[in-house]
Amino acid sequence: MLMHAHWAMIVSCFAPHQNGGDPGANEPPGEANGHDPDLAASEQQALTVDDPGRSIDVVIAALASAPMDIGRLIEGKTDAELTRPAQDGGWGMVEILPHLRDWEEIIGDRLSLILAGDSPLFEEYDDSLWAIEHGYRDQDPRQAFQDFTERRAALVERLAALEPDAWNRVGVLPKRGRVTLHWLMNSICGHDAKHVVQTRDVLA
Repeated sequence: MLMHAHWAMIVSCFAPHQNGGDPGANEPPGEANGHDPDLAASEQQALTVDDPGRSIDVVIAALASAPMDIGRLIEGKTDAELTRPAQDGGWGMVEILPHLRDWEEIIGDRLSLILAGDSPLFEEYDDSLWAIEHGYRDQDPRQAFQDFTERRAALVERLAALEPDAWNRVGVLPKRGRVTLHWLMNSICGHDAKHVVQTRDVLA
């Protein structure tokens, strides 16, 4: 698969993937309810990764491995297999891959904001209609996967270069409140894991 060697080199630099707390595992990265919206952001305690959660090294390794995991699952699949809907009528790969690509752009923007500002307020997104609004069924799923892979590689490179203290920087999600960069990136690992399982089920 294209770029497997590149990803293997990145992953080998970090600890192996471990299971841990997955805030956001069943929802878009960091978008779900769970904080008091009426409490001023400055008064909220920032959400961070609990002890059972992933360490920084494991977060980076998990983020690097997601495109590899999906790549192995879609390798050798036909165009028909990548564009058919799921058996239950839900999303197929033609929706899953552009969805991951679109979130990756948002994640990169949020990383830039949290590193550049003091508790920046992130824009909230509702991705429930993206498949229609963004015309996923008219897009090339292989190109969407390639775009996702390249954006994730750039994200991993940026994260790997950060000093440990940077992972404690805080941003504000409208529905969550104050969250650390560590919490935010850990939640993306959960989001990835959900879609890896979904990919396996769709292509079974």
